Amino acid sequence: MDYPQSNIKLPAGVKEIPQDYSGYIVISDIDKTYLATQIDSIGGLLKTALETAETKDNIPGFSIVLRALRRGPFPEAQENPLFFVSASPPQMSQTLMAKMEIDGIEQNGIVFKDQLVHVRRRDFKKLREQIGYKLEALLALQAQLPVGAKYILFGDDSESDPAIYSLFSDVLGGVLRGGALRELLATLGVYPEESRKVVQLSEALGVATFPVENIFINLVTGSQPAYYSRFGPHFYATDNSLQVALTLYEKNLIRERAVRSIGRDLVLFYDMNPVRILETLKQGAFRGLYGLDTLRKLWVTLSQERVLPIPGEDDLASFDQGEFTRLSRHRWLEEVAKGDWRSIKHRYSEEGRY
Repeated sequence: MDYPQSNIKLPAGVKEIPQDYSGYIVISDIDKTYLATQIDSIGGLLKTALETAETKDNIPGFSIVLRALRRGPFPEAQENPLFFVSASPPQMSQTLMAKMEIDGIEQNGIVFKDQLVHVRRRDFKKLREQIGYKLEALLALQAQLPVGAKYILFGDDSESDPAIYSLFSDVLGGVLRGGALRELLATLGVYPEESRKVVQLSEALGVATFPVENIFINLVTGSQPAYYSRFGPHFYATDNSLQVALTLYEKNLIRERAVRSIGRDLVLFYDMNPVRILETLKQGAFRGLYGLDTLRKLWVTLSQERVLPIPGEDDLASFDQGEFTRLSRHRWLEEVAKGDWRSIKHRYSEEGRY
């Protein structure tokens, strides 16, 4: 169905969620977040378009992350809602749905970007513009979802997902609306038509809330993990799906069994080295993705699955120094409230990203 204030075509599944639902809703990107696609060139785009469901490659372990989040951490499966917001055209729908069926991913719908509209208008510059499209899609989707829902978002660093997800959170929280939002969108290169739609959707929002609880960014381009701290303590820049899994497990969002499955997937199907995996997990703890206690707790379990090396007593006690402490969400919001226009522009700049 179409949301009245937007040209975004929303999936029918958006209306199937009870309006009193107050649990988690997962929203994920597809390219370079779920699927290991190469869309940075014309050749890569053509290859992606011609791939069958059977030949599409996954980001290692991520399909299990999505299945685990949908199921939840409790003995009885929850079926938490899962949506995808993709820059792929709707002509890719059948292939992507078939791929998700192969991976065992049950979802509530996919939002596609209607690229043919821009082709018919000969507005080719908009084929690559994502901030306006995805922010409009997220706001249109959120407008139809239960007011009390909480969000977990997944994207990557290859294009604009970090800025898009931060804007989404800031708009819902009342940090950015009206003229300030319009000016920032112009600074970020969003075209006037898309900017106008986003501002209209933001003005239709009610009381400011911060329902976006966790944002995960898959690092695939070599960007600096520290860069993403400017967007808030709810941002998690990750190198692999096992770092994501430990973070979610610590928050009691997935089961330990899922963590083990993700680890096995990295080793058995993607030939990842247990020693290298351990190094990335240590780095994740030092960056504040999860606590050292969580890593210690799961190290023995994961070593029994041959995902990590067997730890010695010295190993378990050897990385006590350097753990990063995240600012609390409440404190960060206080700091944001004090910020001026200059600080907002800096937060959304590329300075320090690479």
